[in-house]
Amino acid sequence: MNLKSLFLLSAIATLLGCSAEQQAVEAAAVSDGLPDGAYLIEGVTVTENGEVSEYTRDQIKIYTNGRFMYAFNNAQTESIDVGAGDATWSNGVMVEVPRVNHNGPVSGYSFDVAIDQTETGFEQTILGMEYEGGRLLDMVEVWNTASTETSVFDGLWQLEARQSDDSELSAFSETKMIGGGHFIWLQNVVYKGEAGQDFGFGTFAVDANGDAVETAMISSLEDYEGTVNAVKMELIDDNHFTQSFTYNGELVTQSYVRM
Repeated sequence: MNLKSLFLLSAIATLLGCSAEQQAVEAAAVSDGLPDGAYLIEGVTVTENGEVSEYTRDQIKIYTNGRFMYAFNNAQTESIDVGAGDATWSNGVMVEVPRVNHNGPVSGYSFDVAIDQTETGFEQTILGMEYEGGRLLDMVEVWNTASTETSVFDGLWQLEARQSDDSELSAFSETKMIGGGHFIWLQNVVYKGEAGQDFGFGTFAVDANGDAVETAMISSLEDYEGTVNAVKMELIDDNHFTQSFTYNGELVTQSYVRM
């Protein structure tokens, strides 16, 4: 169960670029409070009509350069739960404006998320959250810092172009977040005439030559979990990068624009 997943709508992501100056302002706004980085959830406490329930799950959340993204397999809905957008820190409150979720682009939503920093990460509290059927829930999420490492590729990115010889793939869109030594990707595809949506997240390390290693932790694709993948990355300018990798013996090149 996740706040953003209760309200977000469907479609495919909007492309918005952002200047280097704007990114710096947004990054400073976040870093004045909760540090940019990757966080892993420890547990969730939900209170409804005085009844308390505890949940655990494998979920990540990344804040970087004034953006956020989270992802997990939602056992309650038996589907993936992924969202991303703008994040601005203000007096102990993270203002999150979702721009995309697992179904596509979203707009018109803004959430004030109360965050208390802890020695190991932060606690996120949502009081009086409206759920299905008018139910009201209080929810507290405990998050642990995974890493606050940085790289020149940190940020929220939208796929612009994909070069591949796979004729069975008729549609492919992707949102990718890099930050805190971790990555998240969300893909919406049409393969062999069937639509699908998947995500994956894990650790990310890149050297000065753009040689990156992505080690998958959790995914909606079981055969992706635990894999170690070499990716060649090139920063074109502040708002664009390319990555190339080998998939099923084929070289795939993808181009991204900063959201």
